[in-house]
Amino acid sequence: MIARRAPSRVSKQLDRKLNESVRRPLLAVAIVAALGVAVVTAIVVMHPYIPEDAVIERDVQATNWGLLALTFPVFSWIGDAKGAVVEVIVFVAILVFNRPAWRLAIAAGMTGVWYVILSHLIIRPRPTTAQVLQVTEHPGASSFPSGHTIFVATLMTVLMLCFGQRFLPGWARPAGWVVVAMTVVACAISRLETGAHWPTDVLAAVLIATAWLAFVVSVRWISDGVLGSDSR
Repeated sequence: MIARRAPSRVSKQLDRKLNESVRRPLLAVAIVAALGVAVVTAIVVMHPYIPEDAVIERDVQATNWGLLALTFPVFSWIGDAKGAVVEVIVFVAILVFNRPAWRLAIAAGMTGVWYVILSHLIIRPRPTTAQVLQVTEHPGASSFPSGHTIFVATLMTVLMLCFGQRFLPGWARPAGWVVVAMTVVACAISRLETGAHWPTDVLAAVLIATAWLAFVVSVRWISDGVLGSDSR
C-alpha cells in the first residue's frame, strides 16, 4: 500500500509545483500556437508561392476599407528604427508607472528575436505586381514572417498588460482586449493592402506573437508582477 501511495504523492507534489510555476491554460495556448507556427512554416518552406495566398491578397486589395484605411500608414511608419524608439519610450513609462511589470516587458520584447531568426532562416520572395493588384512597399528582407505584425501584436499586448490591467476598471478590460485584437487585425490587413507580405506571413506572425506572449505570461515569475499571484 505504501509503495502504491508513493507515486501518487510524488505526482501530486509535481502537479502542485507546476501550478506554482506556470498558468496552465496559457501554457496550453502557447503550445497550440507554436504548433501552428511549425505547420505554417513547413508549408511555406515547401511552397514559397501559394496560389491561395495570392487570391486572398487580391481580394483584400480590391476591398474598400473605408476609415480603417486611414490607419494603414501608421503601421507602415512604425517599422524599422522608429519601432525601437517606441519600445524604449514604453519601457521607460513602465518603469515610471508600473515598475513590477518590467520583467514581463523585457521578456515580451523577445518576439523580435524570433522574427530575426526566422526571417534569416527562411528566405521567401515578397509579392510582386504580377501576382497581386498593387505593391506600394517592397522591403528588402525576407517576406516571412511579418515583422510589423509581430511588433504591433507585442506592443499592444504589453500596453494592455502593463497599463490596462493596472489602470482600467475591471469592466473596461474586456473592451481593452478588443481594441488590442482590432489593432492587430488592422495591422495585418495593412500589410496585405500594401503588398509587403503574403497572408501566410501575417498568419505566422500572429501565431508567433501569440505563442511567445502566452508562454511569457504563463510563467508566474515573470507575470505575477502584472497579474498578481492569483489562486493556484
